[in-house]
Amino acid sequence: MDTTIALVVPLRDARALGSRRVGGKAAKLSDLIAQEYPVPRGFCITTEAYRRFVEKGALNDLIAMELGRKPLSSMRWEEIWDSALRIRAAFIKTPVPSDLAEEIVAACRAFTEERLVVRSSAPEEDSAQRSYAGLHESVIGVTREEAMLDAVRVVWASLWSDAALLYRRELKLSVQTSAMAVVVQELVATDRSGVGFGIDPRAPGEDRQVIEAVPGLCRDLVDGAVDPDRWLVERSSGEIIEWHPGKRSQQPGDPLLDGEDLGRIHRTLSGIEQRFGWAADLEWTGRGADFTLLQARPVTTGTAPEADDRRDWYLSLRPGTAKLRKLCERVVDDLIPRLEAEGSRLAADPIEGLTDEEFAREIDSRAAAFRKWKRIYWDEFIPLAHGVRQLGIYYNDAVKPEDPYEFTNILRVTKITDGSPRYSDQII
Repeated sequence: MDTTIALVVPLRDARALGSRRVGGKAAKLSDLIAQEYPVPRGFCITTEAYRRFVEKGALNDLIAMELGRKPLSSMRWEEIWDSALRIRAAFIKTPVPSDLAEEIVAACRAFTEERLVVRSSAPEEDSAQRSYAGLHESVIGVTREEAMLDAVRVVWASLWSDAALLYRRELKLSVQTSAMAVVVQELVATDRSGVGFGIDPRAPGEDRQVIEAVPGLCRDLVDGAVDPDRWLVERSSGEIIEWHPGKRSQQPGDPLLDGEDLGRIHRTLSGIEQRFGWAADLEWTGRGADFTLLQARPVTTGTAPEADDRRDWYLSLRPGTAKLRKLCERVVDDLIPRLEAEGSRLAADPIEGLTDEEFAREIDSRAAAFRKWKRIYWDEFIPLAHGVRQLGIYYNDAVKPEDPYEFTNILRVTKITDGSPRYSDQII
């Protein structure tokens, strides 16, 4: 390992190291800074820091043991699930080497903002052919030095989630050589945030851009917690084609963005495409002088997936806070009662006296029910089970009763007056 390679660099300098060392997200943010786009101040923890953490903590041996029993392509998803959980638990328990911890903490002290955002920046992320959106962890609202080191470990560990492993297997990427850089930035909290697409991902050949906005943090849009206002805008002219208001409680009558806001986002999308040569998938926050870019990457287009391509399903195994809550409510309050009722009905149906024709219809009916519930099992029951299993690792291994700080991840865990944990679905 080359000890001369930087472990922590200012975000503005990350582009000089290349995406292999700072990851796709950091490299593109650094490019935006160089072009004088408004980007929150920050720094990057390089892949060399990740490798030093893994080497010092002997985590490579654990990874080799967990994933070396058989080829990854031969492992059932349940095996990958269990191996991933053990790897991530080990990451979160392993201390950050003291010299690296000192560099990270020193970089944090340079910020005047109290709250920071810690985000993944894997080298394979953010290409026009691959979308990793939502696959790796982000930790929002980190306020203390100890919480920063915990948050960095959570992001590193998310490289080894079951969904991340399955996704990399689908893309035929090397698991053994994978690494993770981390972006740390000031948290910019405004009353409007959203995304913009330089081309319509559903119809990339059409002359239109897509812009979405929600009240508050962009995380609420990405996680599906808030339904956005949505505009279609003509790429060539910036003219508004149509507007669809989001379905939210206490919905105001006016759009969240006005013509000036939309024009600014349109010009930003067009400018990024002109400068960098790719249509942007953009995350932004703020209006007017507060307009800030949080992320820019190429819009993922690629070719139509193969019939057995399950990448979208793998990404569903990482439900965010709002999706996990809704999924839990649907499974517990709707699907399980329906499944029990259908099972009871089928068990009670008299089939002994059926004619051959009636029996054949009954077989077809039960086969259709089996296919329906199998689809529900894969689309809703399994993602819920994956989401719930994430909770134990973060409470048991990352948050201890003596910790005086709040830790944010899948569900926030906080201390209350009697010292017991409480789960909250509030994102900081």
